[in-house]
Amino acid sequence: MSESRPRPQFGEYASPEEQRARIAEPIDEQRAEELGIAPVVPVERQPRQQQEPTLREQTREQANEPGVVQPGAPTVAARRPVAGDRIATSILLGLGLVGLIVTMPGLLDLPGLIRPALVQMGVSGYSSDGLASAMGILALGLQIALWVGAIILSSRSLRAGRLTFWIPLVAGVAANLVVVICLAVAMGADPAFMEYVRSQQP
Repeated sequence: MSESRPRPQFGEYASPEEQRARIAEPIDEQRAEELGIAPVVPVERQPRQQQEPTLREQTREQANEPGVVQPGAPTVAARRPVAGDRIATSILLGLGLVGLIVTMPGLLDLPGLIRPALVQMGVSGYSSDGLASAMGILALGLQIALWVGAIILSSRSLRAGRLTFWIPLVAGVAANLVVVICLAVAMGADPAFMEYVRSQQP
């Protein structure tokens, strides 16, 4: 005989199933059949344990840490510029500046430089003064640009500890080629010079 309980003022009393579900008390199927109720399965309230990282993940995390050097990894030592290379680079840059200063007057007056040379070859009446002046200014501008570029590249290369002497060397060769090409254009455009060239052909 069940005990009589006073009726609650609001709502109804919870059923045994609801009470057991609330307190998460498990009831298997056999016990549920005896009681005539549905089985109650407790809800997992504990959070799942975090899985431990695998060996590969641990190795990857260690590799990503700053300042960690992996065994067998090649180590790059900081290079220092060789004293001989620095001296050679400075000398070549100085020679380039001297050459630029020496050739500057002749390039600014290229017609006056070409005319005596043609007279010695037996060619007179050089008339391409305008083209020769333009070629002289162009050659001078390119020489200045090459020398400044050589200084900038040499400074960066020396700070990085790399071999540098070849930079002003290449710049000097390029500057001489520029002068030769501009001089050839200025002379080749003159009719008197071209007549002299044709007369020398067999």
